[in-house]
Amino acid sequence: MFRLNNSEEFFLYNPYAEDLILMGILSNKDIANFIFSEIDEKLFYLKPNKIIFQNMRNLYLEKKMITPIALIDLLDSQQILKNIGGKKIIHDLGRLHFPMSTIEANAYISILRDKYIKRSLLKLSLILNQLVYSSEEYNQYNFEELILEFTKTIQLKSISELVEIKNLFSPTLSYLRESRDSNDNNPHVKTGFDKIDFYLHSLEKGSLIIIAGRPSIGKTAFALSLIVNICQQKRKPCIIFFTLEMSKTQIISRLMSLDSNLTNMQLIDLKLHDSSELQLKNLFPSISQAHIYIEDKDSITLEEISEIIQKAKQKHKEVDLVIIDYLQLLGKKQDNRAQEIGYITRTLKNNARQFDVPVIALSQLNRNVEQRANKKPLLADLRESGCLSQQSLIFLNSAQLKLQNIENCINYPYLLLETLYLPKQIIKQTLLKQGYQPGNKHLYHIILKNNYNLRLTANHKILTLYGWKRIDSLNLYDHIAIFCKKIQTTQFIPILVICYSNKETIFDLQVPPFKNFIANNIIIHNSIEQDADIVLFLYREDYYSGLTPCNNSAEIIIAKNRNGMTGNILLQFVPEIAKFT
Repeated sequence: MFRLNNSEEFFLYNPYAEDLILMGILSNKDIANFIFSEIDEKLFYLKPNKIIFQNMRNLYLEKKMITPIALIDLLDSQQILKNIGGKKIIHDLGRLHFPMSTIEANAYISILRDKYIKRSLLKLSLILNQLVYSSEEYNQYNFEELILEFTKTIQLKSISELVEIKNLFSPTLSYLRESRDSNDNNPHVKTGFDKIDFYLHSLEKGSLIIIAGRPSIGKTAFALSLIVNICQQKRKPCIIFFTLEMSKTQIISRLMSLDSNLTNMQLIDLKLHDSSELQLKNLFPSISQAHIYIEDKDSITLEEISEIIQKAKQKHKEVDLVIIDYLQLLGKKQDNRAQEIGYITRTLKNNARQFDVPVIALSQLNRNVEQRANKKPLLADLRESGCLSQQSLIFLNSAQLKLQNIENCINYPYLLLETLYLPKQIIKQTLLKQGYQPGNKHLYHIILKNNYNLRLTANHKILTLYGWKRIDSLNLYDHIAIFCKKIQTTQFIPILVICYSNKETIFDLQVPPFKNFIANNIIIHNSIEQDADIVLFLYREDYYSGLTPCNNSAEIIIAKNRNGMTGNILLQFVPEIAKFT
């Protein structure tokens, strides 16, 4: 152990801060609770300290006292006591008892976090250096992974201290007052549809909005109607439209029709190619005064999207709206498409926050909606749900039977499924709403050190010591939650192996009102959390009935709204110019 002086500067690690954290855990149970909730062993640089912290946390998880004797006994039982320098190291850490406050502990944690960030940046810089001097590695390297790692590192830097709610009253009230009173600097963008603005409180800057529907139902027409509405309400707005399906010319012609209320044929008959600039401004008064950028590159990357938004913001100081048509055309169409779509939506959400702009992503619905009698879309139709192997074991309260194959549940829609009510660590029962076969998918095998195991898709969430994590975000340092029915408690077990399993027929469950259930004694999440702040669905009855529409109405279903109400709104559709009103 290092002596407690700070006479020597350490660039990539600080042994004194590491020692003080370990001493704090031994000295104060309350401080130990705080420290274990804030950090894990990856922040420690010195291997002995990393091992000591891991074993302290194991004692903590087993609800045992963390004392020098208990720690020495645990390390000795694993035959790793010599690896950390022997008993003397532990005795030295426990010799000094001092009253460490939460503020002091947080300061030491900040030092460890900063050092870890520097080590991560150094690692990334070495990778970059290697790529520069190796053409072969440069051509084969997945730069999106590098960007993701860099983003994770930067996000660590942005972690702030906890702020008491009483200190947020004044800024929150100021924000609400500015939202109501300010016109030019309003943090919301009005859609021009009064009822939608009432429900959503307009489009909040920094938010991600998904507008979804089946093909040809009018998603692009709705998005273009939004653009014209915004141009009519605000002087010189800056709007960026990324179209991966239609050409720039097609988008411009539709915007001209919407602004002039003339069909394409009427515009052609006017012979506008010889018109003066003033005549064109009079004919298209809203879009001609706006800063509208249309990018129709069909293979655009997320990095290019970020660069274009950044350039527009630098030029105009503010971007009012970004629209992407459509979500499923982004990316590299990798085999694990659910994982890739998740990465895309998280990146778009980060763009919305970084550039302080509402980002609208148009999205296709999956075909689940076609299989139901009621064709109105649901949130489940939007996402790729996490799914389980058909051999997974779930618990059903039907004559105390345990069905080892989820397929057996499909023909019994009224069985009660056991779920875990986490706050009180008790089993509750809920109706098994739906069990179905989405098809064949790639599965990953997770095996715990107590030999519990489960095979499931990469996008499924699983409960860990640090909260819910997707399977593709787990690492070997994570501890997974299992539920022991005999003693009615949750335990966290280290991971032994995470590996690819195979591709096979899988099953999905929808479990209201709880978000979790137990499979193979492991606590898992029933659905993928969406990155979107708002989800709107477009629905037209005539689309599914095949009948000629009698009133040209379309239903906007507000299925998700983080900061407001959900509900249904009717809009009129003008098919001649593809306009929503």
